[in-house]
Amino acid sequence: MRRTTTFKLSPTKEQEVELFNRADACAGMWNQITYKRRQSFFSGQMDWNTDEAYHHYKKIVGSASAQQIIRKNNEAWKSFFALVKQKKEGTLPPHINKIRPPGYWKDRRTGKRKLRYLVRCDNYTLGVTMLKLPFKLQLKWKGSNRWQGKQGRLEISCDELTGQWYAFMPVEVKPPHQLQGTKKAYVDLGVKVPIMAMLEGTTQVFGYRANSMLAEWWYWNHKLAQHESLLKTTNDVHASKTFSRLFRTRKRRFRDVINKVVNDFVIRCWSQGVSEIVLGELTNIRATAQFSKKSNSMILLFWSHRYLVNRIKEKAEEYGITVREIDERGTSSVCPRCGAKRIVRKGRLFRCIQCKLEAHRDAVGCVNIRLAQGDPLAAGVINRAVTRPSFLSVEV
Repeated sequence: MRRTTTFKLSPTKEQEVELFNRADACAGMWNQITYKRRQSFFSGQMDWNTDEAYHHYKKIVGSASAQQIIRKNNEAWKSFFALVKQKKEGTLPPHINKIRPPGYWKDRRTGKRKLRYLVRCDNYTLGVTMLKLPFKLQLKWKGSNRWQGKQGRLEISCDELTGQWYAFMPVEVKPPHQLQGTKKAYVDLGVKVPIMAMLEGTTQVFGYRANSMLAEWWYWNHKLAQHESLLKTTNDVHASKTFSRLFRTRKRRFRDVINKVVNDFVIRCWSQGVSEIVLGELTNIRATAQFSKKSNSMILLFWSHRYLVNRIKEKAEEYGITVREIDERGTSSVCPRCGAKRIVRKGRLFRCIQCKLEAHRDAVGCVNIRLAQGDPLAAGVINRAVTRPSFLSVEV
């Protein structure tokens, strides 16, 4: 299991100058290698030779760091070619729309290099309060070293908005928890209810509402719209550092709530003996979103389906739980009790015209996912499960 720990660095003015020079040189070396390879790729003859860049920059950043830049660039190109191959074979993941060659460490809008400094795994030491780097550079750091294991390549970068330096340390660790059962959890993912789930062997559906998260998202949308209008009126521009900070705040607030919801859900599953989580797969839902303007805005802009799925997979991995995605088309449009498709959907209400079942739409989808996996439920259980789902709250 691979995890990354993030540290905030606190260099002195002299150390920051030295750190800037190394990171700028690393970015220059990356851009030089990338430019040569991109030009040769577009001309039809791939040139992988990096001797010129290596011998030029190794005196500035060190031979070990220069080797890591070359290796990272090789990895980026190999990933690109792997995606191209998948596209030709028709096996490209449906959530990937465009495939592009590796780009430059450079901001297109400002033309400035993106400052990144790469350090080989055996060339740095993380102490209690100090980070020891090559060339006798020692930096104070703040944060929590949560993961203990075999350390990987360290990457140091500068945040363009705040000017702060951060270090990212990947670590190879073993899952800290062991399975406690063999049950399955059936999950329906949604916009207003991010997670609606039902555990095998239970008769209750539970979920997490996103009302407060959605309200806050609309608040930050309003702030962004106000600032964008002000920029357009006063300076005739569309972006600024303040605008970027507001956008980042909106994203971080959303992800903070999602992380807490996922954390609570996975721990609940683990404590009740779940070994597999079955998710409804919703790829390309944005391509077919044809609702009201407000609903489309929530689906296209607010809802980050892929981030939610990835967080569930990452958190479940820590508890030894596997995650499987299945096609859930039609699960919210079929009555789980009688199988009829003559239904009425209004808001989150689901009503079957044939058997008069009234329930929460996401609860219906969750139960239908369970039924589709060959786990039949009695009619009475279905009534109780979908008509009275319980909603859990997490501390936000």
